[in-house]
Amino acid sequence: MELHRNAAVLVATVFALCIVVSASGRASNPEPAAASGAETTVEAPTGTLAHALQTALTRHPKISLATSGTQAADAGRRAARAGYFPKISLSHKILRSNNPVFVFGSLLEQGRFGVEHFNPAFLNAPDPMTNRRTEAMASLPVFDQLFTATRVAESQGAQNKARLLEDWVKQEIFLGVIRSYYGVMVARERVHVAEDALKETEGQVRRIQHFFENGQVVRSDLLAAQVQHLEFSQQLVEAQGQYHTAQVAFQTALGRPSPPYPEPTHKMPSLLVPLHPLAQYTADALAFRPDVAMVREDLHVARLRLREARARYLPRVDAFSTYGVSGPDWESGSSDYTLGLALSWDLYEGRRAPGIDQALALVTAAEAQVQEAEDQVRLQVVEAYENLKAARDRLSLSQQAVAQAREALRIVKDRYAEGLTTITEVLRAETTYRKAQWMDLGARYDHVVRYAELLFRTGRLQDAAPFEG
Repeated sequence: MELHRNAAVLVATVFALCIVVSASGRASNPEPAAASGAETTVEAPTGTLAHALQTALTRHPKISLATSGTQAADAGRRAARAGYFPKISLSHKILRSNNPVFVFGSLLEQGRFGVEHFNPAFLNAPDPMTNRRTEAMASLPVFDQLFTATRVAESQGAQNKARLLEDWVKQEIFLGVIRSYYGVMVARERVHVAEDALKETEGQVRRIQHFFENGQVVRSDLLAAQVQHLEFSQQLVEAQGQYHTAQVAFQTALGRPSPPYPEPTHKMPSLLVPLHPLAQYTADALAFRPDVAMVREDLHVARLRLREARARYLPRVDAFSTYGVSGPDWESGSSDYTLGLALSWDLYEGRRAPGIDQALALVTAAEAQVQEAEDQVRLQVVEAYENLKAARDRLSLSQQAVAQAREALRIVKDRYAEGLTTITEVLRAETTYRKAQWMDLGARYDHVVRYAELLFRTGRLQDAAPFEG
C-alpha cells in the first residue's frame, strides 16, 4: 500500500506540473487570431483590378513562401519562450551494490535504517542490496544572464521581420499585377488602333488604285499608299505579338491561375493623379516601408545582444526541485523531496570582454545599415516622384497631341477633297495621327504605372483603391 500511495503521489505531481506548464505556455503564446480582413473582404467583380489583386494573393507562389516564413518565425518564438518555463523530467534507476557508502545511504533513503546497522561488521562488509529509485525533477532559470530574454527578443524580431517581409512581398506582387493588368489593356488598345489604321489604309489604297486606273493620280501616290499599308500591317503584327506577351505576363503575375484569368475590364485611368509634396512621400516611406522596418528590427536585436553580453558579468540563479521514491523492490519504498536555489558566478571568464566588443561592433554595423537603407529609400522616392511628374507631363502633352493630330488629319482630308493638297500629305497626316494615338496609350500606361511605383516606394501600395474611379 505504501508503494501505491507513493506512486500515486509521484504521478499526480508530474501530471500537475505538466498541466501548469502547458497552461502557462498557452497563456503566454496565444494563437494568433485569424485576420478579420481575410474573412470580411468582399470579393470584387471578376475582371476588375481589385479582383485580380485578390486572385494574386491566393495564387502567387511568393505568398506561400512568405507565409511559410511567418509560420516558421512564429514557431521559433514559441520555442524561445519555452526557456521561461520549468524543465520537467522523470527517471527510474535500479542499482545493486555492496559498497558500504551505497548500502548505508540506500538504507537511509529507503527508510529502513535501524540500530543494528551501526554494527562495524555490517558497516565494513555489508551484504549487497538493491535500490530502485523513481524521481521527478524540475528546474527553472530564475535569472540566466538575460540569455532567454535575448533569445525571445531575437525570435520576436524574426517574427516581426517575417510579417514585414510578407507585407513587402504582397506589395511587390501588387505592383507586378498592376503593371501587367494595364499592360494587357494597352496592348489590346494598340491592336485596335493598328486594326483601325490598317482598315483605313486599305480603303485608301482601293480608292487611290481606282484613281490611278482612271488617270487621276500618279503611280507614286499609289506606291506611297501601299507602303503606308505595309507599315500599318507590320505594326498590327507587332501589336498582336505584344498583346499575347502581355497576356502571358498577366497570368504569370497572378500566379498562373487555372483556368486562365479573364481579360481585364477595368478602364485605364486617364485623369491626372494627385501629386503631393516630395517631403510627404519621403516621410511616408521612412515610416511605412517594410524593408526599412526590417533593418530597424536588426538594430534592435543587436542592441539586445549587447545587453546580454554585458549581463554575463552578473551571477546566474536557478531553482530546482525533486520528488523521489526509493525502495528495494516494487512493493515497498520511501518518498523524499528537495527544494533549492543555486547561484553561480563566474568571477573570471575570458570570453566576456571580446563578446562585448563583438556586440558593440555589430550594433555599429546595424546602425550603418539603417542609415544606408534610409538613404536608399530617400533616393528611390525621389526617382519615383520625378518619374511620376514626367509621366504626368507626357500624359498632358500626348492628349494635346492626339487632339491636334486628329484635327490636322481632318483639315488635310478636307483640303485633299477640294484638290488643294496631295495624297502624300493625307498619308503623312494619317501616320502622325496613329503615332499620336500610340504614344497616348503609352503615356496613359506610364502614368498609371509610375503612380503605382511611387506608392510602392512609399510602402503604401495596399489595394486597388487609388486606381479606381
